[in-house]
Amino acid sequence: MESETTILLHKVEFKRIILHMWGEVVTTKKKMPQLEFWNEMNGQRTVPQHVDWDGNHFYLRMNVLSVNEEAPMLPGNYYLTAYDGTKRLADARFAPDYEPELSTERINPLNVVINRNGSHYFRGYSDVDLDTGAYYLRVRVAIPKPRVFFVKKAINKFKNNLRHNMWEITHWFSLQVFAHYRKHAKYKGDKILFASGSRAEIGGNEQFVYERMVERGLDKQFKFYFDFKPSIDAKRSFAKKFRFTRLLATCDIIMIDDYYPDIYKFDYDPRVKVIQLWHACGAFKSLGFERMDKPGAPPLNTRVHKCYTHMPVSSHHSALHHAEGFCIDESKFYPIGIPRTDIFFDEEYKKKTIARMYEEFPRAKTAKKVYLYAPTFRGDNALNAYFPFEKIDFERWGEFLKERDEYLIIKMHPFVREKIQIPEKYKDYMCDAASYREVNDILFIVDALITDYSSIIYEFSLLGGRPMYFFAFDQRMYEATRDFYEPYEETVPGKIVKTFDELLDALAKEEYSKEALEAFVKKNFTYTDGKATDRVIDQLILGE
Repeated sequence: MESETTILLHKVEFKRIILHMWGEVVTTKKKMPQLEFWNEMNGQRTVPQHVDWDGNHFYLRMNVLSVNEEAPMLPGNYYLTAYDGTKRLADARFAPDYEPELSTERINPLNVVINRNGSHYFRGYSDVDLDTGAYYLRVRVAIPKPRVFFVKKAINKFKNNLRHNMWEITHWFSLQVFAHYRKHAKYKGDKILFASGSRAEIGGNEQFVYERMVERGLDKQFKFYFDFKPSIDAKRSFAKKFRFTRLLATCDIIMIDDYYPDIYKFDYDPRVKVIQLWHACGAFKSLGFERMDKPGAPPLNTRVHKCYTHMPVSSHHSALHHAEGFCIDESKFYPIGIPRTDIFFDEEYKKKTIARMYEEFPRAKTAKKVYLYAPTFRGDNALNAYFPFEKIDFERWGEFLKERDEYLIIKMHPFVREKIQIPEKYKDYMCDAASYREVNDILFIVDALITDYSSIIYEFSLLGGRPMYFFAFDQRMYEATRDFYEPYEETVPGKIVKTFDELLDALAKEEYSKEALEAFVKKNFTYTDGKATDRVIDQLILGE
């Protein structure tokens, strides 16, 4: 983090549950900043109980089981940070002459490990951010729920057992319904089910396939059925569950576009095709079984993804990636293209979309250059997703754009809920596109893309060699927690920068390699002709 303040740690030590830290703050500011611990997972700030100062040197001690209303620290990565009000100035780092040996050993004086049992523990490990060199305390906690009055406890136990038993009964019943209809089904090859557990209505790749089949008159040959729900957690009525199970058992072709738990519990007739029109393009971030030593890895005996018979992908390279991630045979993957990428080769669609985007972002039409900044989120999921906005200096970026008469569209991942604070005086040079859903439409009016680990790079690469820049300020930490299919440097087709200064410098110099972009497209797309939808229909549905 760039600032005029530095925090150097000369010693870190745990004595039982008390964290002790000795260090110094070097600053050009007149007032000594406040030291607090910042939780990267939720953005919360924790004020240590005791900080004693001797000039610019400090001694800090904190009971890790008694913070924020005398409760244990919550799970997360805690950075010791200097604050000036709400502004983060700097994160602490080990002094050059202090190089302690970091490990996860319980006896290490930099750690505290309290294990009661598998569901009751507190573990705090001192560690170093692989990108910035900053010190942080990695906290993992599991605390049993408070004991309740025995009558209430008995009622809750009864409710939980009832809920579990109802799930077991429902699951058993759905298996019986499926088996009954499968036994009596007459598979003639003419029934197609379009389904999704994450869309309220047809969209994405499924919509491209369905609409193209209607255009080709195939609605006279096939009977179409539809079943959609807005999210995996959305509840269905008994009648809708029954209908869905019956359709799964009797349709000849089942088409989905994402992870869908309701699909995986059944054993389908060998004549049935289960086609996964996966929503993502290319082979970038690790998924499924590629994450076996990372959080979120699946159990070894999972049924998830195992029922697929056909999956279109953009290239053989992508087929290898998904075969490993889903742990299913490579023969089920077809490098024939992704239907929704056909828009990038449809001149009429481009023309209409560009006109619509200029209405949505009128300043983009007059600017000398338009950038899109579209980074991915940090965190584990939608519940704790965030983005470290302190990495972006909006004042400097606004001045950079103003001087060059350029325009920046910022599109955060939908999981990131925090609003972007764009300075009022630069509203004509940058905007927040959070309210606009379809980021692919925005790509048509963009001259250069700035991202980090987002798979948007695959779609953007189809727009004819436009530059890409990769602001990967936390690459090493991202690799340690999520990782990539192949080394990051060998994957991305553009300039990698680590600091905001480097980013502005790369944009000013227009540093990019057209040859690298061309090689990226060649590696990740077998076809670039806009006919992926027809190939899916011809080869996977019609079997030609």
